[in-house]
Amino acid sequence: MEKNYGLEPPIPFSFKSFAGFIVIFIIWQGGALLGVHLIHALIPAARSGLPSLITLYLSFVFLILGVYIVTRYFYGIRFRAFLFEGKRPHYRKFATYFSLYLSALILYLLVDIAVHPQAFTLQFNPLPWLGVLLVTAPLILIQSAAEEILFRGYMYRMFRALRGGVFWSIFLTSLIFALVHGLNPEMLNYGIFGPLYYLQGAFFLGIVAYQTNGLAAPIGIHFATNIFNTSVWGYGSSALNNMGLQSMVYRHTLDMRFAFFGIFAIVISYSAFQFFKQKRNRL
Repeated sequence: MEKNYGLEPPIPFSFKSFAGFIVIFIIWQGGALLGVHLIHALIPAARSGLPSLITLYLSFVFLILGVYIVTRYFYGIRFRAFLFEGKRPHYRKFATYFSLYLSALILYLLVDIAVHPQAFTLQFNPLPWLGVLLVTAPLILIQSAAEEILFRGYMYRMFRALRGGVFWSIFLTSLIFALVHGLNPEMLNYGIFGPLYYLQGAFFLGIVAYQTNGLAAPIGIHFATNIFNTSVWGYGSSALNNMGLQSMVYRHTLDMRFAFFGIFAIVISYSAFQFFKQKRNRL
């Protein structure tokens, strides 16, 4: 399959595309700030616990709105064409990558439990767990899709216009993603492995977007990651603690080095699979 993702419809790297990014950020953060304040004023209980997390996830609607406004009115690109490049939505691809990556994360968790059994506590309570999952899963999908639409959608296209576009698309979007996610106080507590964890994950998502010619697969992987971190396991020092989430197991302290190399093994396995798949297709 020819890897044309990000080329059509184009978003040239220019002052206009950079200004568009600023507009997206203003709409996202401004709308989120106003929305959160309004919800808190109308529903004081939304200031803490699970309602506060739901409010946070809902704020990502403004990120999608920002990308929609810029692509539609700066570039005249219909949002469906921007998301799917004129093709039909790849629901099967989304489901496949979600299922495979969630399975890989669960395998990583089982290995972690086998190596560090003393670090875990089983806390699975089926009914509350299912109730919270049913409420949060659609919102987590919105949050995951919104971030991919920005990073592997708008920004990926913007940098794809540069010479050597594939490299710059993956490298620059990954670097920015790692700076946004990996330099927060929680991740910095783990030293260099906190930012590197996010940089590695972002590289992986960029490569998957390129290899699969679209956003369906990276959204599936991003969604699987966030479902895993909110519903399958929790860990000490997580920013999501005290948010009313229900997880199956709890890790008292996160071993970020072990997590980094665990995800690294998944990335290497995927890369090897793609290498042998392309080699076989050339025969």
